[in-house]
Amino acid sequence: MAKISKGNALTTPVLQAGYSIDNDGYGLLTCKATYKCNEDQAATAIKRGDIFQPDPRLKCHKVNVAYAALGVATISADYCGIEAGDWTQPNISGSATLSTEPITSHPRFFKAGGIAGPAPYTSTPSPDGTNAPAFAGLNGSIFGNDGVSPNRPLFKGFFGTFTDVERKLYKRTNYFSPTSSFNGILYTTKSDNVVAMRGFVGKTMSRRAPEGFRYLLPAYLGDNFEAADETPQLLIASVNFEDYGLLYKISYELRFNREGYPREVYDSTNV
Repeated sequence: MAKISKGNALTTPVLQAGYSIDNDGYGLLTCKATYKCNEDQAATAIKRGDIFQPDPRLKCHKVNVAYAALGVATISADYCGIEAGDWTQPNISGSATLSTEPITSHPRFFKAGGIAGPAPYTSTPSPDGTNAPAFAGLNGSIFGNDGVSPNRPLFKGFFGTFTDVERKLYKRTNYFSPTSSFNGILYTTKSDNVVAMRGFVGKTMSRRAPEGFRYLLPAYLGDNFEAADETPQLLIASVNFEDYGLLYKISYELRFNREGYPREVYDSTNV
């Protein structure tokens, strides 16, 4: 029996009723729409990057074409976009843990009244029984100077056993330091933003945004991330990205150090 065609020839895709637009709460919009189209035009009727006509904020990410009887094809198209502007809001998760660090990196190690106290130290016999120069700090700490002076000490270890504190520190070389990290996700419509974010890896921040760039942390976490000596406390540890047509997903990790990341070692994004 021959096919009899009437009505719309479907040479261009016809949007079907029932589509919905989802907002994830951070400004990311997604939509799945269905179209009917003549099978001869269906393969190229909708392409990646095409604008969703009912809502120009959305652009096509991927397309599926299903061919059925009577020469009619069904097109399923996935769209994504941003609610307003070029960026979504940062979607953040975080953790606070303990990491093992050398005890000499403790912020109170060389402080007066702290763990070992400041130089110069008192001359003392070497704990290994040799004639090597040795100097005693607080709490049983012993330093060698390699022939230089007690003002430029080299930490040898804790060897005191007379007081309760000395016994607790005996031969101790490490301590547990609290560390925090933030993992974030942002979406942007501009590829230049992806390139800029990649360039921030290994750099520090003293505010929740690099200079002249997008906020990477929400406002409720605060805006000032500086130690007491104004050293930046945030480090951009990693950046990953994915391409969704005309939309880019950026995933990143920020590390927080309460003592800060010294400017002598790390470049800063806040110039």
